[in-house]
Amino acid sequence: MRLVYQHENRGLVYSVRNILAMNDIDCHVKNDHSNTMGAELGLGNIQLELWVLDDSEYTRAREIIDEHLQEPENAEDWTCSNCGEINAAQFGLCWNCQTEVNE
Repeated sequence: MRLVYQHENRGLVYSVRNILAMNDIDCHVKNDHSNTMGAELGLGNIQLELWVLDDSEYTRAREIIDEHLQEPENAEDWTCSNCGEINAAQFGLCWNCQTEVNE
């Protein structure tokens, strides 16, 4: 198992997880509940971590993440037509329901 991505924004971490899953890369989110506990303890924001389960998938996972996180110039966040959630511009899938941006 190898750390492939981390961020304090839960939505971003789960969006990346969904993108990797759609590319048949198994991964696991760590520290998911630490954000809530950390706030209660006054620890501030704790980074959620996304780990690929198979170390041999690390390079491919990083390439996919880097490709999807490149923010196009003048891109705007978008609202999912299926569930109404707001998604960051760089993501082509809704973090909540995995609907593609153009559907």
